[in-house]
Amino acid sequence: MIESKKLEEGIILYTISNENISFSVMNYGCTITNLFVRNKNGKKTDILLGYDRLSEWKNGNCSHNAIVGRFANRISGAKFTLDGKEYSLDKNDGGNCLHGGNSRYEKMIWNGELFSDSEGEGVKFSRKSPDGEQGMPGNLDITVTYTLTKNDGLVLEYNAESDGATPINLTNHAYFNLDGSGTILNHHLQLDCPEFLRANGELLPTGDILPVGGTSFDFTREKRVGQDIEKLVTEKADDANAELIEKDSPFGYDHCFVTKADESKLIRFGEIWSEESGIHMEMFTNQRGVHVYSGNFLAGIVGKGGLVHKRHDGICFETERFPDAVNQPSFPSCILHPGERYWHKTIFKFKVEN
Repeated sequence: MIESKKLEEGIILYTISNENISFSVMNYGCTITNLFVRNKNGKKTDILLGYDRLSEWKNGNCSHNAIVGRFANRISGAKFTLDGKEYSLDKNDGGNCLHGGNSRYEKMIWNGELFSDSEGEGVKFSRKSPDGEQGMPGNLDITVTYTLTKNDGLVLEYNAESDGATPINLTNHAYFNLDGSGTILNHHLQLDCPEFLRANGELLPTGDILPVGGTSFDFTREKRVGQDIEKLVTEKADDANAELIEKDSPFGYDHCFVTKADESKLIRFGEIWSEESGIHMEMFTNQRGVHVYSGNFLAGIVGKGGLVHKRHDGICFETERFPDAVNQPSFPSCILHPGERYWHKTIFKFKVEN
């Protein structure tokens, strides 16, 4: 079933539903406002953090469940050089650029249209990101499609073409909590990711790609998200949490894990599930990286129902190209050239077990 509702002039909320799952998404930032999945007791549970009112979505600064680009994650020094020309970006994360800087895709109004096909029903969003927007070169035509499949999957697909060479790295910054509220530290997580990108104190990749074995980053065998999270403060394989030693410091996972994908086809990269709700979410992508963020900076944010969040109340799986790839020559290229097509597809597939 497909429905649409006008929230205010120019902003439309679309709702797609079947017997087991429903999601709502608005053309403001291609933002998924709710994702309801039946738990083991048959009750539909909203497994995404967020807000109740449009004004709160507009004022939020954590990219809740929205599209992120033109280049998701961090670009060191808020600059890069392409074809001999240096480009300067917004410094909105210390001296670095994060999630597109100060003019973010998540705060823009997109064109939206409903559709139905053999795979399922959904919404297709589009816009042109003009040359110079966010300091980036090239006019970029983008489409973002969210589909609810007939076998209870949520498909996120991104396509883009540019008339000039440009870095590109799109993703969705969904904050999941399979219980609907509370901590995600008790969620069970397994990742088919044998390596991760070592990060420094600014959460930038150092360029080192390290095996997860013997570190707190090893989720190749299922374990609870919080099992080793406090060990990250003294993790010798990584420096991202080294100075976060205070009780309320925002320590945790904020790292890119390396999948087995090469952008040519979909692969499974992991699964997360909750004993409390019985909800399982299996995850697939064609992207080389998945940035796992354990909601380290959520403390104090007021969310749905007036709930004041704590650190680690949500977890993100930002399928992506490698962070700072434009400044890391050893990483796979993130440059889209004229005549090429950027294609990124991610699927979250749901089931419930008692």
